[in-house]
Amino acid sequence: MSLISRFRPSARSLGILLLCVAVTPCALQAQQARPLPASWIDRSSERSVDPAFGPSPIALNQVGFETARSKRFTAPKAPDGTRFTVRLASGGDALFTGTIQGGVGDFSALRPADSAERYVVEMQGEGTTPVVSDPFLIRADLYREQFWQGAVDFLIDSRSAIGTHPSAFGGCPWRDGTYYDAILPALVMAYLADPQTVQAMPRQIDWAADKARVTAPGFKFDDKDPGARGFMNSVRAYYDLDAPAADAPDVVKLIHWGAGFYLVNPLTQDPSKDPDKWKVHTQTVEQVAYVVWAWPVLKQWLPESFYLRCRDFVFGNWRPSLGISPWWETSTYLAPEDLNEGNPMGGLLHPYKGRHAPGHSIVPNLLLHEVAKREGRDDAGIYLRAAIQQAEWCIKNLDWNDPRTTKGHRMSEHRTITNLVWLLQKYPDQAPAGLEEKITAWVDVALSRSENFWDYRRYDLQSHWSIPKVNDVGNLIGFPAIAIAASWVIDDAEKKARLERVATAAVDHIFGRNPRLAAAPAHPEMGFPEVERGWPMHYKTNVCARLELCRSSLSSAPGTEMFPFNPAGSYRHPEGWVNYGAAWCLSLAYFRFDAAAQTTPSL
Repeated sequence: MSLISRFRPSARSLGILLLCVAVTPCALQAQQARPLPASWIDRSSERSVDPAFGPSPIALNQVGFETARSKRFTAPKAPDGTRFTVRLASGGDALFTGTIQGGVGDFSALRPADSAERYVVEMQGEGTTPVVSDPFLIRADLYREQFWQGAVDFLIDSRSAIGTHPSAFGGCPWRDGTYYDAILPALVMAYLADPQTVQAMPRQIDWAADKARVTAPGFKFDDKDPGARGFMNSVRAYYDLDAPAADAPDVVKLIHWGAGFYLVNPLTQDPSKDPDKWKVHTQTVEQVAYVVWAWPVLKQWLPESFYLRCRDFVFGNWRPSLGISPWWETSTYLAPEDLNEGNPMGGLLHPYKGRHAPGHSIVPNLLLHEVAKREGRDDAGIYLRAAIQQAEWCIKNLDWNDPRTTKGHRMSEHRTITNLVWLLQKYPDQAPAGLEEKITAWVDVALSRSENFWDYRRYDLQSHWSIPKVNDVGNLIGFPAIAIAASWVIDDAEKKARLERVATAAVDHIFGRNPRLAAAPAHPEMGFPEVERGWPMHYKTNVCARLELCRSSLSSAPGTEMFPFNPAGSYRHPEGWVNYGAAWCLSLAYFRFDAAAQTTPSL
């Protein structure tokens, strides 16, 4: 853990107390009257000390900001022209002065040198008591310092059987994992984005010790979940594979765990009532394709036998990934009014569950094209042609004005736009006509839906701010990767700047710049030391995937009910998901690519 992560101020700013002394009686009454599902635990702060219900809230990223990126906050009750200053939390003169416009304060021009100091925004209207924000950091490399280790810790802890709970909800390598979780691609991209950071991380996974523990006769596995029946047979088969190098980085050992498990047990089913039953899903095979493609940089840590099995598994099961999935057809999408009442956790929920993002096979086909050339195979061309045909289908059939084709795919939306960008950038001569224009059109729609005082990309401009019914924190987590990738395609400087702003705002939203003024993790003490207030609605412990036992788990975010500013609005389903962890890992990788002034790598 970095010095910055360990350091905490000895006392909170007096301004925080001043902010929180008032409460709106009607908001308090509405919040108390709202019934909660029995499985949810309301750990909201008392309204008298909750800044969301204060007289003039300041909503910002409680962790902080990267020096060269946007630094914005929302003051939803402040009139235009309200003066604000930024100063050290410990006191002193103003370092920046500005005014609120349209509910937003912007201090992006403040670029102090790196230090362990924390900063605060102080805001004062005419004749009112000053209000002080939560303290926050400003550092050049804040995302890597504060989030990278936690993102890896979460995937270490959430491993089925060998993580923090001896269970395997859903029967995949990660508890509550699915064939469409994209964990393996995210881990590969994280390694490629910053191999030095990955290699410098502390080694926590001991492959030999894990093997001895979970294969011992006395190991007690929780097999109450029907999807996990027989899981330990697969675990034992996994540990018969050749081991990764003992000194391999944890990211590489996680890649070995995930891909290795699918080698011995590729048959899976999404536990949330997916109509696609047990089978070898195309997206499972496509995940392993990333491992095969990245072999030139992974082979120093992994045995050749592992590569050969991954390669043969991928090529042997690839045919369905050459075509157009029937689930990509927008005629299969449900309208919001067709969804179940309440906050659904299972069922079709298409596309809102995020199972079948259109174009998810594009980059995997490009990767297999490159692998086939590397292996000297004579079928390399079919994979490139498949990727081009799938992109052509997206150009002709996806209407970005229909939000179900974009944000409606939840945390899987990045499987569409980033794939289209990859094809355009890596294969510009072969890319289908209209691809650049299609990506640019997505940019225009996304930016048009982000013009609000949260810089939040809405679901639509009618009645839905967030994805209908469901918890969409995963979409926020994955959105930076999409916006950054799209920014690499367009030439318009103003649009590039706006894409950076909304990408950064999505991170800010996760960590407090939202109508609830709360960060997404329900247990910030487990991996987010800078967070003042985590998500106040907790999911019941010791059920399903037990993600409350994992470090750096991200739980929930405000739904439409709390927008534009209604902190007393009802909560969405407050359970975390490993699929969110993959999207978060991928966005962090894209931030690193962007900071290094490069796009996704070529091998």
